[in-house]
Amino acid sequence: MKEESQPQAWWKVLALAMGLPSLIVGVFFGLYILVQKGLIGWTTLLVVMLLVIVNTLFLMVRYGLVGKNRQ
Repeated sequence: MKEESQPQAWWKVLALAMGLPSLIVGVFFGLYILVQKGLIGWTTLLVVMLLVIVNTLFLMVRYGLVGKNRQ
């Protein structure tokens, strides 16, 4: 019996996991420019960075559980 391809949810998790490092770097440098211009403070930069990371990790877990429940 031929194995079916992996569920769509696992591809989403893989895409998020592979994109996480570049997402962190891109958001950091974008926010760092705003800090240099004085538009936001360091605390805001850290809070936004943590929110982006936590949100991405939450989506990875959520898509992983959805894919697990479909199998």
